[in-house]
Amino acid sequence: MGHVARNIVNAHHRQTKGPLNLFFVDLEPADNNKDVYNITALQNKIILIEPQRVNKKHVPQCVRFQQHGHTRTYCNKTYACVKCGGSHNSSERVKQKTTAKCVLCGGNHPANYKGCEHYHNTIKGNNPHRTTPINSNPLPTENHVHNKTQPNLAQQRSYAEVVRNDTQQAEEPLTAIKVFLEDFKRLFAQLLHQNSVILNMLSTILNNKPN
Repeated sequence: MGHVARNIVNAHHRQTKGPLNLFFVDLEPADNNKDVYNITALQNKIILIEPQRVNKKHVPQCVRFQQHGHTRTYCNKTYACVKCGGSHNSSERVKQKTTAKCVLCGGNHPANYKGCEHYHNTIKGNNPHRTTPINSNPLPTENHVHNKTQPNLAQQRSYAEVVRNDTQQAEEPLTAIKVFLEDFKRLFAQLLHQNSVILNMLSTILNNKPN
């Protein structure tokens, strides 16, 4: 159908661990990757293909090193047990009653405990393994630079310039009113002249009317 699958994983039930009628498919990068959502049937079965739902509040945790912000696929650090904090794989831990110890904060709880202080600091952006902190100051935008430099330009203007500028702004409406009045006066004079001509014509007609 024009798509090459790189990886296919069958999802399993969280409790029963049984396979579900749900699959996670990774496609090889191609220009037609988005066309896969148009497929509605496969092997005589009606299917629905949709993008994976991502929890933006979820922070991935490595089950190898137990640190947040990456997974074991991209980790080459030494093992750290999720239960006791020892330098061994969590799956190889001896099944015996041991006191839980977090390798991240040293508390008496497993490293994947959601109430861990280190976990909450990571959510807030204080992750020491992050190259760029979330709460770092962003670069100033053009709008910010304009707002910061505008008061400085106003402070550099002298009192005479400010007064002259204000006077010019105040004189502009007066000039417009004067022009309007001159135009109105000229039009009114033309109207009076036309009325005078009409009256003279009417007088001439009445005088020349036969008795």
